[in-house]
Amino acid sequence: MAFTSHIVQLTRWESDALLDLLFRHVERSVAFQARVHWQPNTLVFWDNWATQHHAVWDYYPYERWAARVSAIDGAPRAA
Repeated sequence: MAFTSHIVQLTRWESDALLDLLFRHVERSVAFQARVHWQPNTLVFWDNWATQHHAVWDYYPYERWAARVSAIDGAPRAA
């Protein structure tokens, strides 16, 4: 499930079709993916403004712990 629900400038049908295409494209394209090879004390940050996160449970039988931190001052801006 993605956080982007729709594209305001498009009809619902167009928005759903385009987002579905984009989500599937990113999901299937290794060139857009970054994989982390977890080791003890690994720390990873990403920016959800520009990143689509999808966790893969490939670290069994180990555990990982995550905490979400959110900026509350709006979208990032160019300097």
